[in-house]
Amino acid sequence: MHSSSSPDDGDPAKQLFLRFSLFLFIVLVLLTFSCNNKDTKKDTTALPAIDSTLIRQQQQKAADSTAKAAVLKKKIYITFDDGPNKGTRNVLAAVKEENIAASFFIVGEHVFDSPKQKETWQMLKTDSTIELCNHSYTHAHNLYTSFYNQPEKVVNDFNQSQQLLNYTNNIARMPGRNAWRIDSIDHTDIYESKAAIDSLHKAGFAIMGWDIEWMFDHKSLAVDTATSLLLRRIDNMLAAGKTKTPGHLVLLAHDQAFQKTEDIEKLHYLIQQLKNNPEYELVFASKYPGVKK
Repeated sequence: MHSSSSPDDGDPAKQLFLRFSLFLFIVLVLLTFSCNNKDTKKDTTALPAIDSTLIRQQQQKAADSTAKAAVLKKKIYITFDDGPNKGTRNVLAAVKEENIAASFFIVGEHVFDSPKQKETWQMLKTDSTIELCNHSYTHAHNLYTSFYNQPEKVVNDFNQSQQLLNYTNNIARMPGRNAWRIDSIDHTDIYESKAAIDSLHKAGFAIMGWDIEWMFDHKSLAVDTATSLLLRRIDNMLAAGKTKTPGHLVLLAHDQAFQKTEDIEKLHYLIQQLKNNPEYELVFASKYPGVKK
């Protein structure tokens, strides 16, 4: 009887070929498994990198949000007029103790009125934490009508103060007038003064008035506006956009109003309430929009 097996089954060459093919198949399977395993490891090690990227994105988002909040803060410019005089050192001490930005508008003639005032000026001049601005040389000797009727005299008066006291900015405030000449702001409170104020602006000065004044009694030299009322007015003006530049408020106070202990305490309280309000930022007059140094 004949066997049913193929006559080539016993062929050694064919058996060797089959064994070799099986060997190649096993090798390919192992290689494929190995590659898949490596890919899996790569994916696993890549996960921390993805997490780090997400964290960096979140940190950047938080930083951008903080920066945006800072930009949106309303700016308050605390300014003091008429120094150096008897209240100036008290104001300087309060400003330094509260660690805030404040700008002093100086009357040049007052620097040379007495040895003590000159000494106070030196204290102001050497203090890098404050800012000094030009409030004229003579303050018109309080004869405002005749002063403003002579535009050339007004320019010479401010230039004299600018040169003698060597200010580092071009910011000026008119004596006895709430006038503005900053960027697009052109405001004159008393029209007869317009020509003189225009002349000073053309001479290169950025003229800053004020949005709200902390009034004082000119006889007793004591502040006569309650701090609570003043704070409420500041809040209302900024909220209603009633300042010369929305979101920016210039506060005018006077050195001579802070000679008594109770008035100095009021100054401290006002500053504390403003600087601790998260919606506000206290900055120098030179940071006002449109002011050019």
